[in-house]
Amino acid sequence: MNFSITTCLNKQEYIKVMFVGLYKKPGFILATIIGAYFLITSILNYCNVLDAYAYSPLWDALLGFFLLLAPSIIIVIAVNQLKSNPSLLSDMHYTFTDLGMTVTGKTFKSEFSWEHIMKQKEIRNYLILYHTKKFGNFIDKSKLTTEQLVFIKSKIGVNS
Repeated sequence: MNFSITTCLNKQEYIKVMFVGLYKKPGFILATIIGAYFLITSILNYCNVLDAYAYSPLWDALLGFFLLLAPSIIIVIAVNQLKSNPSLLSDMHYTFTDLGMTVTGKTFKSEFSWEHIMKQKEIRNYLILYHTKKFGNFIDKSKLTTEQLVFIKSKIGVNS
């Protein structure tokens, strides 16, 4: 089966996908809960509503604030990396074959055999095909038919 699609990732959708992806991870969920706990108890202690600390909880409040902001910091870094290569926000042409996929952008062309796709992940309207632990291609699932999506998933399932 051979087919091609053209899609474009915009910055706002990328940010949404990143937030959803981070908050699916148990570590980030736990860190957010702990951060909220530290921040709320520190504020309540400061306002004399709660007497939970025998010391000034300034460091606890800062830690809580940091834990709440950590996903946002990660996303800001990722968006800055995305903005440093504007061709990633332009149209991408994907061609899928039995041997692999070819990605053609404004200034580049990459070919990946199915063996080099490490994993796949579905987040919101995107299928992300990872070719390294941190980098992957965002494929808009709305541009794919059900058969095409099943084809891609079957190819990655065989080799990952």
